[in-house]
Amino acid sequence: MNVLSPQSAATGFISPEDAVLARARALCRRRILWLEHLAARAAEDASLQSLQTRILMDLDAPGAEAEFLAALPDAQALQDAADAAETRLFESGPNRFNHLTQVLALTEAEQRLLQLCLAFAVDPALGHLFGKLSGHDGPEGPTEALAARLNSAGRAPMWGPSSALSRWGILQDRHNGHSLHLDSFILSYLRGGSEMDPDLLGSCLVLNTPPAPLDGWPVADIATRVIDALKRGTPARIQIIGAPLSGRKSFAANLSEALGRPLFVVDSGRIEPGTWARTRMLVQRQALLHDATVAWAGDHAQQGLEPSPGEMDVEFIILDTPEDLAPAMGWHEERVTIPALDSAERKALWRRFLPVVQAWPTDQQDHLADRFRVAIGEIVHIAAQGDDTFDGVQRRTRALSHGKLGDLARLMECPFTRDDLYLPEPASKLLEDFLFEARARNTFWENPQARRLFPRGVGLIGLLSGPPGTGKTMAAQVIAEELGLDLFRIDMASTVDKYIGETAKQLRRLFARAGEMNAVLLFDEADALFSRRTDTKDSLDKHANADTSYLLQLVEDYPGVALLATNKRQQIDDAFVRRIRYVFYLPRPDAPERAAIWHHVLAALTSADCAARLAQDIQRIAGEVSMSGAQIKNATLAAVFLARREQSQVNAAHLNAAIERQLINQGGSLATGPGRKRS
Repeated sequence: MNVLSPQSAATGFISPEDAVLARARALCRRRILWLEHLAARAAEDASLQSLQTRILMDLDAPGAEAEFLAALPDAQALQDAADAAETRLFESGPNRFNHLTQVLALTEAEQRLLQLCLAFAVDPALGHLFGKLSGHDGPEGPTEALAARLNSAGRAPMWGPSSALSRWGILQDRHNGHSLHLDSFILSYLRGGSEMDPDLLGSCLVLNTPPAPLDGWPVADIATRVIDALKRGTPARIQIIGAPLSGRKSFAANLSEALGRPLFVVDSGRIEPGTWARTRMLVQRQALLHDATVAWAGDHAQQGLEPSPGEMDVEFIILDTPEDLAPAMGWHEERVTIPALDSAERKALWRRFLPVVQAWPTDQQDHLADRFRVAIGEIVHIAAQGDDTFDGVQRRTRALSHGKLGDLARLMECPFTRDDLYLPEPASKLLEDFLFEARARNTFWENPQARRLFPRGVGLIGLLSGPPGTGKTMAAQVIAEELGLDLFRIDMASTVDKYIGETAKQLRRLFARAGEMNAVLLFDEADALFSRRTDTKDSLDKHANADTSYLLQLVEDYPGVALLATNKRQQIDDAFVRRIRYVFYLPRPDAPERAAIWHHVLAALTSADCAARLAQDIQRIAGEVSMSGAQIKNATLAAVFLARREQSQVNAAHLNAAIERQLINQGGSLATGPGRKRS
């Protein structure tokens, strides 16, 4: 509401500032009449000239003042003028002073105390008058005692610690009862300012004009129910659940707009721990004065909620998950979950916020919409970066996942292609099937019939098992690269050790964040938690079994692509393995595969000519020495550096020496094994 502008006296309307000034001056003149009367008496009676005597005799008694002024026509005229100014303040039309007194529920005494403080703030010259009338030298703000006398309240208190003026921080007592001052934000508000309270600038923002709601958002239905509840006198609390950047704030702003109000969004993570009580008051004060609703967001959003219905009639809370949220007792409660966008919605939003997408080939548009499960806020963010190429937009979209898992996972480079990976035929065929499903799965699971038949288990899980060095990690890197996604490695052994006793909590946190990402998860050393302890000797074993059961539920609910790697397939819980449709076994390579790996790595580290020159030696070594792919890579690298040290080309001797070193490291040699293939 806008403060009424000052008008000429002929119109019959005056501004709130002029009204409080006129009233303050009339009341001060009235008080002066009484003080002049006392001064005249003291001048006539020598016994009254002592201040101490006048105080002890209580000459300035409220009753005596009231009796004197009631019989004085000039005093009555001044009182009439003060009353007329106050009437105009409240009846001359809508203004912010009137609005404040109503929404913050000020009593009549508090309203009149506030009027004097506003008058002093508008015209500080009144401080000289207030100081004189309070019996002090020099200017000062109005005191409670002076306000009581000016308003014919005698010595009655006009406010207290539990009064609205105190609870809402409207007045400040700067000098222990000797000077009251108006809060700077309240003064700005009363004079027409529309800015946010400075103490809220770091944690609160205003959403006045939200983007249009997405199709399917139940804004209208919820707004109708909330309005009905408010008509019944029941306040409403709306809980909005969804992933960050999924549109939760936009939904709240759309709903608030349907109620005819702006929305204040408070980031609870930016509120200092020791300031919660004051911040909550400031937020509510700001919302009430501007007829707005409040949405509490962030990690500590629940601290902002009132324990029971109080000042606010509508409030929102924005959550990642519905866990640990108590029912809103005494409120009309609404809960809404913002669903993830489907591919068609993502495509439409890309075209809406980044129009250049419309000129891209259809397959690129489909790839962007189908492969990356981004939220509306992420699309808006990427569109604002200025990239207009498919590669640039795709790179920025992938980068959104970086950092979401914090210390729970590590981003891995994916430099390998299918040519670097040597798999037996069954595993290679299974990999093709896995990649096809990974590419097609997002669109497929948007089919309501498919989701009805499989309400859980829409994620794609692959188990990679085999001896050390057989390429499990490389297979995961190839899968991520083929899908155009980032790969995050979760070391289950260190996760369990680091968070002993809190494993379930950390797993929930991990999967909740991972579900929002566009990435492939690799759970390394999966047997650390995916195995079952059959011999439960102590409470830790029992907790481990409980964590395994909980993990099975999380994996089934996980909507993304996950890979589990283990050297100990036999230790993985059978109940878990039965839930996985893709189980890759990567054995140690046989002689032809070893020869292919030797040739490929040697050609990559030296040249194709070098690999061709040593072809017979490679065939011999591959047939005689059983090594894993990782061992072959390490041995080839060692041979290259041996040759460089001698400043010569790699030869069979270098290869044999490097193999001998590698096998000795493993506890054998070319002569004794275990790498030696015996006839």
